[in-house]
Amino acid sequence: MEEKLITIVVLPYSKALILKMRFEANEIECDLENINLIEGAASSTVRVKILEKDLVNAIPILDDFLGKKTIIPDSKTKLHERHILVPVDFSESSKKACKMAFNIAIHLQVKLVFMHSFINPLIHSIPFSDVYAYDSALLMKVEYAEKNANTNFKKFFSEIKNEIGKERWETITSEFIIKSGYADEDILAYSQENKSQLIVMGNSGNSEQRETVGSTTADVMYNARVPVLVVPESTPDQELEHFSTVLYATNFDEKDFVALDKLMSILYPFDIKLICAHVGHPKGNGWDLAKLNGMKDILKEKYRSEAFECRLIVGNNTLDSLEHFIKEEKIDILSLTTHKRNMISRLFNPSLARKMAFHANTPLLVFHA
Repeated sequence: MEEKLITIVVLPYSKALILKMRFEANEIECDLENINLIEGAASSTVRVKILEKDLVNAIPILDDFLGKKTIIPDSKTKLHERHILVPVDFSESSKKACKMAFNIAIHLQVKLVFMHSFINPLIHSIPFSDVYAYDSALLMKVEYAEKNANTNFKKFFSEIKNEIGKERWETITSEFIIKSGYADEDILAYSQENKSQLIVMGNSGNSEQRETVGSTTADVMYNARVPVLVVPESTPDQELEHFSTVLYATNFDEKDFVALDKLMSILYPFDIKLICAHVGHPKGNGWDLAKLNGMKDILKEKYRSEAFECRLIVGNNTLDSLEHFIKEEKIDILSLTTHKRNMISRLFNPSLARKMAFHANTPLLVFHA
């Protein structure tokens, strides 16, 4: 599979060449992509691109190159530490995601890692010449961006701790990360490098702006190699102990059983019934039922102590049929498998996972095929 290239910084060509040599000296593959930002500029400007997997190792080199000394914790000693990654943006949906992640962490006995990424105007601004300008106004913006992020972070978690209860909060181990960067890239890089067990993030599904292709939620859903739990802002506040039914929507993908294994590893502490369902045409030829019965036999044999049910949802429109089924059966969590798609197909033919994330009020647990 072709590795994804990401833009780490925009620089004048002469400076980008020096940075490229530094990256390659540290065995980090680097590409330069020309862009014409300012017409008539004396020097060309380029995007410096690296592979997504190299992001964690490239950031310290970039910081050193730009004159910003940052202490980077050594994550290699924590590669196998079980944890849930929770990106936060201080919204109400983010707060609900934190609470749900806390509930899951208590039952699975894993650590919580909370991450907030903010745009640093020093690193992400566009240079206008070969000399990178560290003017006082820009430095003030940098200081304000970092101070604002820290203040909001502290206030946000103070409210969550008060709502959950200080003593209860302290029953789990938590870690907090505040850094400059792009949220989607930071989330994907951290989860891959540190082997996150699950990503839990909020989503404000009522905003039209959230329908744009570049939303952080959609990017993480499509590209994360670990399960992603999306919590809508309209999700009712309740403890996971009160959840009773999880729906896994299947299209008989070959990766279904891999996804179901991961799903069961998350659900095992809870007394929850799992329904595997497929939306089929009203005038099907019988294959859908046959496949569902085959899936049921395999699941019953593999998970003998668990409650399973396989259902055929009759309908022509998958999205409408699933939403109707979720309301009728009082489904607490919808789970499904999604496939990585290119930008064109995501723009003109959004996947079911994306549609459900933006339209349903039910938490959505997505596995990547």
